[in-house]
Amino acid sequence: MRGYSFTIKFVIAGALLFALLSFNWDRTELEGRAFVVAIGIDASQEEGERFEVSMSIADVAAMEGEGGDADVAVLRVACGESAARAMGQVDAQISDKVYYGHTKAIVLGESILSDEALLREVIDTLSRKNEINIKCIVMATDKAAKDVLEAKPREQNLLGVYLSGFYNSNNANAAAAVVKLDLEGLTESLRSTGSAVIPKITLEEEDDKGEDESQPEIIISGVAVLRDFTLADYVPNEDMAGFLWIMADAAGSQVAVDAGGGHITFLVHKSKATLDFDSNGPGGRAHCRVKLRAEGAIEGARFMEDYLYDTETMRQLQNRFADKIHDEIYDILRIFQQDLGVDGFGLKERLRKKNRRLHERCLDEAHGDWQAAFENMAFAVDADVIIRNTGPVK
Repeated sequence: MRGYSFTIKFVIAGALLFALLSFNWDRTELEGRAFVVAIGIDASQEEGERFEVSMSIADVAAMEGEGGDADVAVLRVACGESAARAMGQVDAQISDKVYYGHTKAIVLGESILSDEALLREVIDTLSRKNEINIKCIVMATDKAAKDVLEAKPREQNLLGVYLSGFYNSNNANAAAAVVKLDLEGLTESLRSTGSAVIPKITLEEEDDKGEDESQPEIIISGVAVLRDFTLADYVPNEDMAGFLWIMADAAGSQVAVDAGGGHITFLVHKSKATLDFDSNGPGGRAHCRVKLRAEGAIEGARFMEDYLYDTETMRQLQNRFADKIHDEIYDILRIFQQDLGVDGFGLKERLRKKNRRLHERCLDEAHGDWQAAFENMAFAVDADVIIRNTGPVK
């Protein structure tokens, strides 16, 4: 009985200790928090100020009120001589405690992307803000970030929630954006090479708006390319297909070729690219071989064409799709290597991991300038396409 009594006391003491440790003594009630769902950062136009920060904040009162609208947001804007102070000024406008734990997106305006000093400070400030999830989506815009946050996507007033849902959908690869970047990825890329490829978000032009639309629509298309911590150029979406083949599984993407009198479309179910490095390039240059394998099915063709099931024609179609993918990869390599001089593929880190000796040699020959080493690299592309089926006909 004595041992049983001791056990009971031990269990009770443990339960009390757990309750004390787990109780949140500083808990802030839901209605006492201002939930930031998106942040926009621009260069300030006000005299004496350097940054303008816009925050889209979920309207908790509207969510909890009668009717419970979950898509209501308010925009708060403030300026400051530093990025941190501008964010603090937004905090000062709000009586509730500002909470960044649910921030889904950060939008960087062109005025920030075009100024190395401002961009460096922004990245440093965001990296130090521990409340912001490092997996938060980062977008670039050729407009003011404030204007993007003011616009509302159709059927979703919370921009951050809309972007999160867009990238988590199964159709993201087949849609406008082929690139996804989070705060952690941006920070690592800039720290490694001073360059980055950021998905671009913009607004439709005034002439494209419908008569019944009071505000422009959000458009996600193409990328902004940074070199040496500043904007090098924008690459339109139509030139970015090859980027996806190299950087990610292109599942959901489509490839169309002219079959004479009509087009045949290949729907990608899965793809994988491997990159190997050696010094067998012309003149002993560093050489990168891109090997891609894509599997999928015929999604669109001319109705009742039995030749699609012919073995030889299927082989020819696979080769034609492979040639199209091959050309798309070379196109994006040319844009990044020759036109922009930016390693947008993270090859510096890939080479370091796979062939440290060649990595060091490349840097030595380029006097430590990795972008110059990248511009001197030779490339070869091998693409292989497997058509698993010709798709159902209903």
